[in-house]
Amino acid sequence: MSLGWPTYGNPIYLFIAFVPLLYVEDHLKKVSYIFFFSFISFLIWNSISTWWLSFSKRTNGTFAIEAYLAPVLLNSFFMSIVFTFFSLIKKNVENKKVGYVFLVCLWILFEKMHLEWELSWPWLNLGNGFSNHIKWIQWYEYTGTLGGALWIWTVNIGFTESIFQYEKNRNISLFYRKIFLNISKIILMILISNLIYIKYENRKYEKFVNTLILQPNIDPYYQKYNMSRKKIIFKFKKLMDQKIFINPMIILAPETTFPKKISIKNLGKSEIAYLIRNYLINKFPNSVFIAGIELFSLHKEKKRETSIPVISNNFRNIQWMDVFNSVIQISMDDYIKYHHKSKLVPAVETFPYKKLFYPILGNILLNFGGTVTELGKENNPSIFKHPHLGVKVAPIICYESVFGEYVSSFFKKKNADMMIIITNDGWWGRSEGHRQHMSYARIRAIENRKYIARSSNTGISCFINERGDIVSRLPYGKEGILYEKVYINNKKTFYIKYGDYIYKISLYITIIILLYFVFFTVYRKMFRL
Repeated sequence: MSLGWPTYGNPIYLFIAFVPLLYVEDHLKKVSYIFFFSFISFLIWNSISTWWLSFSKRTNGTFAIEAYLAPVLLNSFFMSIVFTFFSLIKKNVENKKVGYVFLVCLWILFEKMHLEWELSWPWLNLGNGFSNHIKWIQWYEYTGTLGGALWIWTVNIGFTESIFQYEKNRNISLFYRKIFLNISKIILMILISNLIYIKYENRKYEKFVNTLILQPNIDPYYQKYNMSRKKIIFKFKKLMDQKIFINPMIILAPETTFPKKISIKNLGKSEIAYLIRNYLINKFPNSVFIAGIELFSLHKEKKRETSIPVISNNFRNIQWMDVFNSVIQISMDDYIKYHHKSKLVPAVETFPYKKLFYPILGNILLNFGGTVTELGKENNPSIFKHPHLGVKVAPIICYESVFGEYVSSFFKKKNADMMIIITNDGWWGRSEGHRQHMSYARIRAIENRKYIARSSNTGISCFINERGDIVSRLPYGKEGILYEKVYINNKKTFYIKYGDYIYKISLYITIIILLYFVFFTVYRKMFRL
C-alpha cells in the first residue's frame, strides 16, 4: 500500500496490496489474531504514507510527535476494527462471497464516515491512491473516490480467490484464467478512463476569467507572525506588479495570509481593505483580490460551542469571541465578502468530541499547527461572485479540498462556475504532505469537470484543468506568480448531481447481510437444539 501511494508510488501495487492480509485472514481462526495482523498491516501503511505529519510543530517550536502518532494509531485501529468485523461475518456464513461483499460495503461506509464525523481523516481513503495517475480515473466524474475503493477491493479479492481455488483443485489453467480476468478488470477501467480523457482533449470554452495566483513563500513558523500586515501587503504588491492587467481578473493569495485576527465588524474599515482597495483602483481596475485571513466576531451571548469568553479590564463585562479560518474578497466596492471554513482539521482547528476527551487530554491536541484556539465553522457555505464578470467562485480552504461531496455541493447548490483552493502547506516542510495535498485537488477537478486555481503559501501553487491536468505550477519554496485563463463551463457531472451515492447502495447491502447473518445464526442455534 505504501509503495502504491502518491505521489512517488505506483498505484498498480494497490491492486495486490491486500492479498496477503486476505490470505492470512482466511487461515486464522481467532479474532484476536486477525485484529493483530490487520492492525500491524494498517499501521505500516499509515506510518509510511503519512510520515510527513511528524514535521508538525507546537507553537513553541518543538516537534509535535502527537500530531503524527494520533492519526496513525487511530486510523490503523479503525481500519482493523472494520477488517476484523468483516472476518467475523465471513466465518459465520455458509457462502464466503457474502463475507467479501460485506467487506467492500463496510469499507466504503467507513470511508464515508471519515468524510463526515468529527474524527474525519479521509487522507488514506483508497480512491485517493490514484490522484497522481489521473488518466486512470476519469470515470470519477460518475463515482467519486468511493468508486476507486470499490475497484481496489474487487481486484484484490479476485486475486485472493484465484489463489484459494488453485490450492483447492491445483488446476493451473483455471488459475491463469482467473488471474487474467482480474488483470482485465484493471485494464478495462483504465481504457475506459483514457477514452473519456481523450474526449476532453481539445475542448475549449468561450467564457473564461483571467486569474493571477500569488505564492509569497512565507515560513509559517518563523516569518508569518513576525511580519506586519503592511510588510506582507508590500510583498503582494511586489508580486502583482509583475503582471499588470487592465481587464477584470481574479487575484488569488493563500490561506491565512495576514497575521493577527481581524474583527468582522471592522473588516471594511481595516488597514488591509484600505491598502488593497487603493492598489486595485490604481493597478487592477475591476479586479478582485481573494485571500485567506483569520476573522473573529464578538457577541454578548455564547453562540457556539467553540466560543471563547473575553473579559474586559474592569471584569464587569464578558463577551464571547468566535474565531474563524476564513477567505475574503476585496474589490473597489465598499462591501467585503467573506466565507468561513467548514471542514476543520481535527485536533488542530477543532477539538473532536470535546465533551468526552477534553477532561482527559486538555488542550494538548490544539497545541500545534500555529494555534491553540478552537475555531468556529461555517454551517451554510457561500460563494463569491465577481462584480464585473458575474463569475461565481467556490472558495475551498485547505483541508476542505479532500472532501469530494462537500466541494461538489458548491456546484450543485450554489451553481458555482469555478473553484479556488487556498492553502498553507508549509507546516510540514519539504515532505510528501504538500505534494499529496496538491495531487488530491486533481480529483476534485475530475469529479466536477471544473478548472481549479490553487494558491499555496510555500507551494505548490498551480492551475488544474477539468481533466485533472496541471496546466502550470510554481514549485515548493519559490516566491512567484502564475497567470492563466481559467475556462468556465456550466456542466453538472453525474457526481455533482448524485454525490457519494455508492455509500447508500453499500449501506442497504450491509443491512441486508447483517439481517441475513442474524437470521442464519439464530437458525443454526435452533437447528442444533
